[in-house]
Amino acid sequence: MIFYDNHIHSQFSPDSRMKLEQAAEKAAEMGLAGISVTDHLDLDAPRASDEFFFDIGMQQRAIEAVAARYPDLKIFKGIEAGLQPCSIEKTRKFLSDYSFDTIIASIHFIDGQDPYYGDYYTGKDYREAYGRALETIYQTAVEFKDFDILGHFDYITRYAPYSVRDITYSRFGDLLDSILAYLAQEGKALEINTNTYRERNGYAPALDTAVLKRFRELGGEAVSLGSDAHDKERIAENFKVYSEIALKCGFKYIVHFEGRVPFYTPIS
Repeated sequence: MIFYDNHIHSQFSPDSRMKLEQAAEKAAEMGLAGISVTDHLDLDAPRASDEFFFDIGMQQRAIEAVAARYPDLKIFKGIEAGLQPCSIEKTRKFLSDYSFDTIIASIHFIDGQDPYYGDYYTGKDYREAYGRALETIYQTAVEFKDFDILGHFDYITRYAPYSVRDITYSRFGDLLDSILAYLAQEGKALEINTNTYRERNGYAPALDTAVLKRFRELGGEAVSLGSDAHDKERIAENFKVYSEIALKCGFKYIVHFEGRVPFYTPIS
């Protein structure tokens, strides 16, 4: 099957260990059709040191230069916009002077806290912590609007201290329905972020297939595959496995974006 990795990070993301050239070389070796370089834009971070932004013009020129050396590999200009209610207008203004192939909307911070450091979970049970994250995803997605892919809807489980480390439709169906219905109505893609399902601290969160099936029932046409790779070894990680899961959940296509226009690749 032809694969596009719609979510990778380069040296323009402060937490990435991967150069653009390394990403292109690895993707070409793997026979990928394309990669989208979606570096972090996270404004108004709870800790000033975690505010991620970069020179978009410089990044896009670097993408063009690397792409010229790999004519058989499509390298797309993307961005991962980390959204908070307080930063939406600032983020929109930051992006307005540039053109992209792909915009991913994600949340990394909730109510002024960063789950990565663990403080967000203090004093909350898993239902409250996960539920508030899903509420924030819906709120920011509807308000921001200008994106193609909703990134890692279950990001909040990655660093959670609970015994329950999965977001399932049976537990959070009402909140998930709001998100999934909005995506389907607006023709946006739901991301299967394979990084979320890696083992951390002895446990690997699972993708609940009921979520994918419900998205399809609500009119979702295709899902996006993203590795969220910050190093070259993880590019397109487990894409075959998750494309087969998507097929079993009723999806016939995997989507990628060129110039913000969706292109659909049949799952085979």
